Amino acid sequence: MRAPDRLPGVNRRTRARWSWAGVAAGTAVLVAAVLRLWQRYPGDVDPAGAAFALVGTAVTVIAWWQARRLADTDPQAAAILLAGRVLAEERAQRAQLLGRKGKDAVIDVEFAFHPTGGQVSAPPTGDLGHVAAYFLGLPAPRRLVISGVAGSGKTVLAIELILELLRGRQPDDPVPVRISAASLDPDLPVRETLARHLTAAFRLKPVTARTLVEAERILPVIDGLDEMDETDEPGYGSRAARALRALEDYEHGLERCSLVVTCRTDQYDTLVADRAAPRGVARVTVEEVTSDKAWRFIQAVTDQEDPDRWRPVLDALTRDGHVLAGALATPWRLTLAVSVYEERDPLTGRYVRSPQDLTEFPDEPSVREHLLGLFIPARLAAADPAGKGPSAEQTRAWLAVLARHLHRNESRPPFHGRVLSSTDLVLYELWPLAGDRPRAIGALVALATCLPGVAVVVAAFVLVISQLDVVDGQVQGRTVMALGLLLLPGTVALSLLKEPFSAWREVWSPADEVGFRGVRGVRDRRSAVLGGVLAAAGGSLAGVGIVLKFGTDLPLWVPIVFGLLFGAGMTSGRSGEDGPAGLRRGVEARMIVRNDALLTLVDALTFGPGLGFILGIWFAGLLDGLPAVTAVAAGAVFGMSLVASWSPLLSRRYLGLLLSTRGRLPWRLGRFLHWCYDAGLLRISGIAYQFRHRELQDHLAAAPAPPAEEIKAFPKS
Repeated sequence: MRAPDRLPGVNRRTRARWSWAGVAAGTAVLVAAVLRLWQRYPGDVDPAGAAFALVGTAVTVIAWWQARRLADTDPQAAAILLAGRVLAEERAQRAQLLGRKGKDAVIDVEFAFHPTGGQVSAPPTGDLGHVAAYFLGLPAPRRLVISGVAGSGKTVLAIELILELLRGRQPDDPVPVRISAASLDPDLPVRETLARHLTAAFRLKPVTARTLVEAERILPVIDGLDEMDETDEPGYGSRAARALRALEDYEHGLERCSLVVTCRTDQYDTLVADRAAPRGVARVTVEEVTSDKAWRFIQAVTDQEDPDRWRPVLDALTRDGHVLAGALATPWRLTLAVSVYEERDPLTGRYVRSPQDLTEFPDEPSVREHLLGLFIPARLAAADPAGKGPSAEQTRAWLAVLARHLHRNESRPPFHGRVLSSTDLVLYELWPLAGDRPRAIGALVALATCLPGVAVVVAAFVLVISQLDVVDGQVQGRTVMALGLLLLPGTVALSLLKEPFSAWREVWSPADEVGFRGVRGVRDRRSAVLGGVLAAAGGSLAGVGIVLKFGTDLPLWVPIVFGLLFGAGMTSGRSGEDGPAGLRRGVEARMIVRNDALLTLVDALTFGPGLGFILGIWFAGLLDGLPAVTAVAAGAVFGMSLVASWSPLLSRRYLGLLLSTRGRLPWRLGRFLHWCYDAGLLRISGIAYQFRHRELQDHLAAAPAPPAEEIKAFPKS
């Protein structure tokens, strides 16, 4: 998907500017402190020694930064870590698509190899075990198109190819990365698309992602080219054709890049006829499942204790001209049939349906609609026999809302400059389902979080002005210091007032923000405990020292509590990098928004009060009649408001989506989607949920919408 080239708000460039501003301010404060010490204790401070100390500190910081920079831009280390992450995710996707039945669920369909332009040789036929070997035997650049009819298993074949390439990968080989074609913007350079995908889906730093792309360590696997257009006959100007031309222009050095593309046969034939297909590619066409292979598959995955249950279906498959021979000619349809007719009653264990019913339909569309209509209750019965989750009616209604949204995206124009995907369900990008209402709600949430901080600053300013006393043309030094100390919070308060407008004006969250907010894992938390303990101890001791220095009536347990909060934030807050190159452990698709909300809450409750404690103590010591407890409490409110207001857009837009879709979607949408994934109704591609198959999505999109009052709340159990 395309994001705007220039985005306001807190993106990577803005953070870099703030970092340099902080370094400059810190350096200035440090130099001022040294000069102050030199003036106050002229005999005790050696200016030369202080200068050498400052230079040494600067050199140490620069050396540390350079070492981190080199680690982030080491392509070999990054490729190794990325390969491990891709291997784990594709294994999980393979298991989910095959119903976690292992090798028995693999239908070893045959493939027809043939070149499509260029001097690329190919054997006439092969099976599942030959595709990876054939791809590795292609001359550079290796370019392969996997085609087949709907449900023929193109995605499963692409995953098998990725797994085989990763198992035998050498250190300098590229890492195959699967990308949903429907989420691509053909007008965006391929390099930028790949880098953004690595950042968002695999938790890479932007600099690391760009390094891998520039070092030619990524093999793009574009899955579902036929899903980029709503027509079955895409022409030369279609999105699919433009995407292929963009891939054709994507070069490694002086050669075209290696790539793998999956597409339905009829759409790809149209692209070839319009001369929109890439050059020098080999093509693998997935053949239909033969009756013999369908027979062996059904026998392998069904109940061996009662083989006669499926005998009518097996006999129909071998009968010339029978409807089932064509209706069950793809792995997807076979999976549908087995899922529906292997459903058992959770109490008695008896089969709910007889496979013989399949033999009584007059045509293939009737078989398809029959199986799709029963697929959801069959999968829920297998995945949730106790019925603790949503009912089949609720699941169908909620998924139908999402399917209709994806269907509308096929023909709608770009929404605020971005082409919306017709297959991907990304939680933080689902808010267009409700139009611009989630943006308005997000702006109101930003306003609600910033108002307490602004109110504290206004109250402090009024208090300082009320104590302004000019004597002989001079203002008291304490009042001047209070005004100076109020300058920074006042500037921040003005910036906070811009947040509601930014929350409305910023349509899409920057990709680098999406890819970097992660909660510490178990191992990461263990490594951060020591740092948190030291931070808590240091913060508590510093707070106690400040209280004793200013002689306030504040109890000593107050700074200790603030120190403990700060240490807790250091321990449980934002995750650090896993190893070199800044690759973090992957995150489930539903965790993106959850992490954003959780980290904002943790930061607001830990770092916010710590900042407020420091400001409050200073103000209590400078202003007359201001109790320390009141000052510290007001400072904590200001700090929490500041942190909460500067959070990214993800949580606010997601909350706006939930509030705008009451009665149509569940409150815990992420939990529901992942529950559907576990039930085999959805699959995951990177950080996006997708329907298990396009036929299921189209079937649900065409279903009539039930009245909102008939959809009950999502169970909490």
